Amino acid sequence: MSLVIELQKDNNISIFELKGRILSDSDLVEPNNLLTAVKVWNIIFDLSQLTHTNSSGIAFMVKSMTRARINNGDVVLLNPNNGLSKLFEITKMHEVFTIYETLETAKNHFKQ
Repeated sequence: MSLVIELQKDNNISIFELKGRILSDSDLVEPNNLLTAVKVWNIIFDLSQLTHTNSSGIAFMVKSMTRARINNGDVVLLNPNNGLSKLFEITKMHEVFTIYETLETAKNHFKQ
């Protein structure tokens, strides 16, 4: 498996730290299992250590946002690298997701 994921909870925020690469649907089994168990739907995907994603990873993030919004929450992205930022621009995902550079600003998104 090329993806490692850690889930942290900070008050009313679930922080998913994604490390490594998302190369196939099989890399998303654990993230989907963790998402199923989420009770706090204000979600930050920390992408600072994610080096690569394909369409499966983008689809996972979009599905997560849909589920979060159904449950009165939201999803924001944190600190994607230059390659991911370019991918989000090409796919127009930067228009779908709010993207922050620091954890504090991402957390403040949910205080509004």
